[in-house]
Amino acid sequence: MAPRFSFKVTILTLFTVLTLGLSATVLYVNYQRSSTTALRVAERLLEQAGSRIVASSDQLIEPLFVVTNSAAMLPGIDVSPNAVEHPLAPIFFSVLERNPQMIAVYLGNGAGEFYRVANLSGLRAKARAALQAPPDTAFAVQTIGMERGRRIERWRFLDAQKRELSRRVDPDVTYDPRKRPWYEAARASNRLIVTNVYPFATTPSLGLTVARSVGDAKGTVFASDLTLTSVSRSLAAVRASQLSGTQNAEIAVFTLEGALAAHSDNEAYERLLDAADTPRIPDVGEVGSGIMPRILASTRPGGPQELRVAGPDGVEWLAHVSQLKPVFGKEAYLAVAVPVSDVLGPLARSAREALLISALVVLVFVPLVYFAAGAVSAPLSRVTREVSSLQNFDMAAGPPVRSVIAEIQDLTAALTRTKVMLAAFAKYVPKNLVRQIVGSGLEPRLGGERRPVTVFFSDVKDFTTISEQVSPERLMEFTSEYLDGLVRIVLEHHGTVDKFVGDQIMAFWNAPTPNPNHAADACRTVLACRDWSNARNERWAQEGTPVLYTRFALHLGDAIVGNVGSSDRMDYTVVGASINLGSRIEGLNKIYGTQVLITQPVADAIGDTFVYRPVDRVLPKGAVHPLDVHELIGSDVDSATLARSAAWREVYALYARRDFAATASALAQFRQRHGSDALVALYEERLRRFQAEPPPADWDGVIRYTQK
Repeated sequence: MAPRFSFKVTILTLFTVLTLGLSATVLYVNYQRSSTTALRVAERLLEQAGSRIVASSDQLIEPLFVVTNSAAMLPGIDVSPNAVEHPLAPIFFSVLERNPQMIAVYLGNGAGEFYRVANLSGLRAKARAALQAPPDTAFAVQTIGMERGRRIERWRFLDAQKRELSRRVDPDVTYDPRKRPWYEAARASNRLIVTNVYPFATTPSLGLTVARSVGDAKGTVFASDLTLTSVSRSLAAVRASQLSGTQNAEIAVFTLEGALAAHSDNEAYERLLDAADTPRIPDVGEVGSGIMPRILASTRPGGPQELRVAGPDGVEWLAHVSQLKPVFGKEAYLAVAVPVSDVLGPLARSAREALLISALVVLVFVPLVYFAAGAVSAPLSRVTREVSSLQNFDMAAGPPVRSVIAEIQDLTAALTRTKVMLAAFAKYVPKNLVRQIVGSGLEPRLGGERRPVTVFFSDVKDFTTISEQVSPERLMEFTSEYLDGLVRIVLEHHGTVDKFVGDQIMAFWNAPTPNPNHAADACRTVLACRDWSNARNERWAQEGTPVLYTRFALHLGDAIVGNVGSSDRMDYTVVGASINLGSRIEGLNKIYGTQVLITQPVADAIGDTFVYRPVDRVLPKGAVHPLDVHELIGSDVDSATLARSAAWREVYALYARRDFAATASALAQFRQRHGSDALVALYEERLRRFQAEPPPADWDGVIRYTQK
């Protein structure tokens, strides 16, 4: 048996035979370079921070370019707004929700008509009061149009859920989009234009506008606004994340004329803007410690500059100045500054301490580290690779790690036991989910976030009856095969399996990893699951195994995604009314004789990518708002299926208009041409009842269910 020695004894024994040959040289070199290194580190810190901020400013303004260019080419962008709404209003709201730095998107035309959607959630109380907006206002919609030969201005104020809080009408219109700089500049150019910083007319703030002419006969121009306060907030966020180790760092955007476009002290900057009745661009010295005017005085036009400037109190500052794109003004510059004492003081102290420690360590230990590393690093590297493989749930046993060091042998044995335990643990927890959580580097904590998810439910028809007809062992065997097949399909299509409830599966998309195509992926999944289970049922029927006919449902809605449970045991799951509603929708398959039901939000998300037919407008038990449900048919179907789906839509359209006699006639023709199914039979029976006893005149077409 190989001898075993403790790691401590091994290292200390080896280190007792040190030589001091290299100590004096290392001590001298480290001492000479410590001060130079500290200065270079400080300069590199400012340069990196400046580069990140320049990139951040590009990310701040780039969405305005993309949105404006894209919107100008949308169908319907040239439609004149009516007194209430514009056909592209949902897109305008979505743009503002996805881009909080944009305060407004709007369009105007040569007739003086104007339509604007503004995000008021970031405005201060004074700015809200100027617009006469209620306290809970999140969005404002401004419309200017011609009514009875005169221009009328209308305002609607909405909360975060876009519910109207109030409205007002102003017959004395003073705002004319045709006289605004953004309109004039865009009309004079056939390309995207960016204005200089200027006071906005209806929201009392400063900013710039990105605009583009649509090129239609009406002279329509689409535009979007970015406020200077948004830029300041961005600088504050960058300062907090990139320069958190310095207490007095300042970041500013200014022009060579001395105009202060943004400052990392965003609170002081916004207070300064609020103090004036009419917003104005502050001077560079009005916010901060007073260092920025001195940096401006030392700034030369052109590329990046490294400066050392004395502040008003005599304290020396390091500064990195770089020129920005002209969207923030002619010859706009970004300055990142930090007092020398903030950076070099701790570095100098650390350098002196490290120098002393290095001298002692090198003096005694460095020569022997070379020999010790050979005895320790090789087995430790092997153990490290084994540990790294655990992050990917690679449980394969590698070659044994051998070492004379007792601690390394104990660590290897513990690692082997850990692999065995994790292999068992992985059977109960989704591996993909754990990989994503481990890869994020974040400790799982109780709590969650709201996000839209597509939720999947499946259920086996008459499973209770089937379970009573076969032995528990046989039931577990083919049920496991069935569940394994469906789960593999869900995982292949980027889904997250939430839980099993007997024969039922619950899964969801768009969490934990965001997936912009989650609704489409869910539809592909459910179609693949349907086809796989039906094919498997055919084989089982031939073998004499009970058939597990499976019904599915998909629903899309907001839910809370995160960890629930206790501090020592938690589940990653989704909760909310949308989840309960998805389960209720799956149960409706039994009533309508369908196999796959999807809700209207799913249908809206997938558009015409998939083929589906309307089923009914329902209010499931426990739901508050009625919604339409559809039967998902497929994605690549034959012409006969397409014709059948189109014919059914015509029948359903007559039914939705309450023309029950015409519906009955159309349904009879449908049955003659395309055959019948459970849904056709259900509507035949319903129409007979409605023709015999029509529903009330105020019936809203909703079928209400009082049972699950």
